[in-house]
Amino acid sequence: MRVAIYARVSTDEQFKEGYSIDSQKENILNFVKSQGWEVHDFYVEEGVSAKNLKRPSMQRLIQDTVDRKFDVVVFYKLDRLVRSVSDLDSLLQLFDENKVAIRSVTEPFDTTTAIGRFLITLVAAIAQWERETISERVVINMVKKATLGERNGGRAPYGYRLKEGKLIINDEEARFVKDIFNLYTSGKGIRSIVLYLNQFGVNKDIRTISRMLENPVYSGRLRWANNSKMDSITSDGLTHHPIINLELYEQTQQLRNQRAKEGKKATSPYPFSGVLKCGRCGSSLSGYYKKARGSKHYICIAKKNKGTCDLPMFTESALTKVFLESLSPDNAEKFLSLTSNFELESPKEENNDNKIKELEKELSIIKTRKKNWLLALGNGVISQEEYLTMTKDDTKNEDVIKEQLSGLSPQKVVIDKDSILNLLLSLTDLWNTATDYEKKSFINELFKNIVVDVPADYYRAPGKTPTVIIKEFTLSE
Repeated sequence: MRVAIYARVSTDEQFKEGYSIDSQKENILNFVKSQGWEVHDFYVEEGVSAKNLKRPSMQRLIQDTVDRKFDVVVFYKLDRLVRSVSDLDSLLQLFDENKVAIRSVTEPFDTTTAIGRFLITLVAAIAQWERETISERVVINMVKKATLGERNGGRAPYGYRLKEGKLIINDEEARFVKDIFNLYTSGKGIRSIVLYLNQFGVNKDIRTISRMLENPVYSGRLRWANNSKMDSITSDGLTHHPIINLELYEQTQQLRNQRAKEGKKATSPYPFSGVLKCGRCGSSLSGYYKKARGSKHYICIAKKNKGTCDLPMFTESALTKVFLESLSPDNAEKFLSLTSNFELESPKEENNDNKIKELEKELSIIKTRKKNWLLALGNGVISQEEYLTMTKDDTKNEDVIKEQLSGLSPQKVVIDKDSILNLLLSLTDLWNTATDYEKKSFINELFKNIVVDVPADYYRAPGKTPTVIIKEFTLSE
């Protein structure tokens, strides 16, 4: 008979007497010789758990079973082959279908009888119980270590190296870790960060960068069980030297939460994305870069994704031109006439629940203060850098309050006509000197929606670009 010899040992069993690979192979070979059988091949797994059948040598054994390359599988003990009743049942069916027998060197199994199959299933159930019990004990010990701020093993994260089980900063990698956090908090997207790192030969994909930005290890704290079904544990104090300070890490988390809620609204290099609405179907418009022309465009997502809208794509330059013309201080009435929710009166307090009245009031104060900073920017009282600095803390507090309000609309803050005119006076100069991200911050701060269209008589032709019509502005509340 042709024999497939299977031997396995998991990491924590490497040093147990009778479980080493050499010991298993020696005992199995002696048994095979005593039967006068012929060895077809060895299927050996070293340092591999039997929690499932997704093991390299096991998968090869399964395939060779289907190909009928042997007649019997021999192993030292059943728990070397499987430790799950369901896995055993799957293998028994596979072996039966392909007329392959199984033999244990240390256990008297005969799978041709009902009692034999029952006994082998019972042994497998005991092995499964033993594995799960060991697993529970390991988890308890790991939870205890994590709570005490001790590492539970594993490779050192990028930016660190291991020395006697401790995390030590890897200076060469740490400088890129700092760049990742600084670039992200300065407004760069993860894709841009990936491209930046590639220039220095650092190959990290988007998912890896995303996980790095969320990992508190870089602020000097350890986290455990983050990718499991258990609640993750993060140490309270410093357990190793940090690469970035805690303030930068927390700023990154707030920004990630903000971007998760608003998508690209606050971070895209397309200043008008997030507020543009299609005047034909009501859908949002997204930014689109044409590499061949080196120009930025906007396209209705209903046209882009489903082809259900006929709004032609238009350039950002065409939109910017009509946008600045609409906001011209020489014709302020044009802007006011296009603004759907412009009010000259002071707003009245709306129906506020008593439990959230104070939060609404605080939010209103913050939003009014941010509007005042915006007007100060427009009047040239403060610089763009000062504006971003002044509104930084207010934006953080605003996000916290909004979350507490659980989606309730904040009280409307109204900008009067004179304030609008003062802002428009310096808008062109501001626009010409601001970055894409600063422009976007301004747009999203002042507007909730901008409804656009193109002339109905426009037809597509080579070299012909549509002009843009702004049908309506809606101020942010």
